[in-house]
Amino acid sequence: MDSPPGFTDEELARRRAMSRRLAWILGAVALAIYLVGFIYYRP
Repeated sequence: MDSPPGFTDEELARRRAMSRRLAWILGAVALAIYLVGFIYYRP
């Protein structure tokens, strides 16, 4: 698979790693917000 123009393979690998890390962080934040809401919810 050819890399898009303007990006080296190294740059693409770095961007993929950053995207993966961001996805994990956003997932952890969403889970934390859900758990905090679940714990503090009082009917």
